[in-house]
Amino acid sequence: MDVKTYYWSKVRNLTIIWLVFWCIIAIVLPVMAPLWKGVRVLGLPVMHMYINAMFVIVIGVILIFVYAALMNKLDRDLKAKVAKEELE
Repeated sequence: MDVKTYYWSKVRNLTIIWLVFWCIIAIVLPVMAPLWKGVRVLGLPVMHMYINAMFVIVIGVILIFVYAALMNKLDRDLKAKVAKEELE
């Protein structure tokens, strides 16, 4: 497998996985909110629409930072792999 195919297959797989995570957070979590009636976080009811929206945004931003960190790691691994192949 050449470097370009390796890299883009990893990028595609990582992006698809994180897109699924984001869909679960953005769609499934708010839809299931009525199931958590009575649950409180920081003294606020979780089922309230604004609280759900805040959680979805915060978790979405966290997902963005984790995705960026994983992509940076993938780029570092790719550079190491290319450097190793050039030396051999």
